Amino acid sequence: MNSEESAFTHPAKVCDIVMKGGITSGVVYPLALVTLAKQYRFANIGGTSAGAMAAAAAAAAEYGRFSDTGGFARLEKVPNEIGPNLRRLFQPTPLLRPLFEIFAASLEAKSAPEKIAGVIRAAIAGYSNAAAIGAVPAIAAIILMLASGCGSLAALLVGAVIGLVGVAAALLWRIYRALTKELPANDYGLCPGIAQPGGEGEGFTDWLARLIEETAGRRGSASPLTFGDLEKPAEGRHAIRLLMMTTSLMEMRPYTLPLDSDSGAREGETYGFVFELGEWRKLFPARVIDYLMRVCPPFETTQGETGEFFHFPDRERLPVVVAARMSLSFPGLISAVPLWRRDFLYREKSDQQRLRRCLFSDGGLSSNFPIHFFDRLLPNHPTFAISLDVYDEKRSSHNDRVWLHKKAGEGINRPVMAFEGLVPFLLRFVDAAKDWQDNLQSVLPGYRERIVHIGLEEEEGGLNIAMDDATIHRLADLGRQAGERLEDFDLDAHRWRRFLVAMARVEQTLDEVAQSYDGVKGAESFRDFLVRYPDLAAEYKQTPEEVAEMLKRGAELAKLGEEWREEPRIRDGKIPRPRTALRITPIP
Repeated sequence: MNSEESAFTHPAKVCDIVMKGGITSGVVYPLALVTLAKQYRFANIGGTSAGAMAAAAAAAAEYGRFSDTGGFARLEKVPNEIGPNLRRLFQPTPLLRPLFEIFAASLEAKSAPEKIAGVIRAAIAGYSNAAAIGAVPAIAAIILMLASGCGSLAALLVGAVIGLVGVAAALLWRIYRALTKELPANDYGLCPGIAQPGGEGEGFTDWLARLIEETAGRRGSASPLTFGDLEKPAEGRHAIRLLMMTTSLMEMRPYTLPLDSDSGAREGETYGFVFELGEWRKLFPARVIDYLMRVCPPFETTQGETGEFFHFPDRERLPVVVAARMSLSFPGLISAVPLWRRDFLYREKSDQQRLRRCLFSDGGLSSNFPIHFFDRLLPNHPTFAISLDVYDEKRSSHNDRVWLHKKAGEGINRPVMAFEGLVPFLLRFVDAAKDWQDNLQSVLPGYRERIVHIGLEEEEGGLNIAMDDATIHRLADLGRQAGERLEDFDLDAHRWRRFLVAMARVEQTLDEVAQSYDGVKGAESFRDFLVRYPDLAAEYKQTPEEVAEMLKRGAELAKLGEEWREEPRIRDGKIPRPRTALRITPIP
């Protein structure tokens, strides 16, 4: 093993890492991970959208840490690899290429006039047939006017006006058709992810699949890296837990990947997802598809559904690249990933048995910064997080674009981010609705001091798929700085802070249990309810011994809550603020 690789061989500490979504902003992550990997082994890794891509690469690098060809030494080369190729990785399907070029033109220009001119040029070049049809009335008008004896100048002026209107109308109609017919037919994304006719080199899914295998030190392997590979320690490796977020649009809910094998299943019913082979061939490299056909059992349809269906792979057999792609499906730019399942909420048996199509889109629609991944009341090692924020030099000390809140005695407010215009208002409306929980949690003591922030300027990251090599390397270096900021993290102070928060929360929760057990404001006490409720074990078939043990423990909790009311009360003392809530919520 060479000296470059030996820097990553024996880290002294353990951490978790969670990365925020941000499309092309993900170029900041490789060097941040490489820097941290010299001191830390990654036990748990999570992310959303572009953060899921980085999480996949990080998990592969941790898996291949001792590899001669992979590991973090391979991950370190990613910025140089992406720099000259970023735009080429986004390859639209041929029918939508004109729309993609219009979109790209709107991003590449620096000023409003340049944007307008660039969009017009791209529209005319991409939809030249429509533009030609739109110009026909102008040509006809000029010919008729000249034939009727009108002057050539007048004919040309009238023709020019008719031509501008005709061409504009034809282009707008063609763009409207592309947006309302062709984009939905491509599952609401311009780019499927794999190489397309007319493209150059690999698509981003092809590239990611190759990066994962090379980073894991598995180049030439007969099968892609799976979650099962990560979770089974072998050859001196530790188990690696990898989680990602995705969003099922038809069900309007998030899912954590990998899916639990038995999620939602009941005896005699199949709630599991299946995929249609022809649809997935358009999204994943042939090598991945060949593997899935080997390990996924075929699914037999009963209602005449057309296609060749296979069961979605369980967590052990799920390729890492499949999960990353499901989390990365940014609406409009990257096609959603289709899965199918039965819906047993229908009354009729035939309706229950019919497969229903579900589109899985960007995990950031549900949680763009899943800092809750791997959380526990009393942490034994840190869960670091990397957040991508808007840079504002008036807020940053010494124009620092990378910062970490080291003092975390109290929570802090969110920044006041102004906006102007209807479109920004609508975007902010959506962001506020979907991100408020992540935003509030990220400013709490015990959380905010382990989140390193990277400030991005308007032309950096996000949808800027045309960033030049210099910009990409500048962002990659910001990632390196982020990793360095976390090197001096004070774990003892963090754990004490989390202990105070946890004890105050448990005290409050036990007090609430005790109050309910005794009865609140004239309502029947929970103690009396448990005494009178008939046949406690009927619904869930508990044994009498199990019921007795639950009642015993309930009484013990209530008694403990009464005892903890005595002074001094932890939650009234000098502890981190604001107060927190403990809720029972479903695991997505």
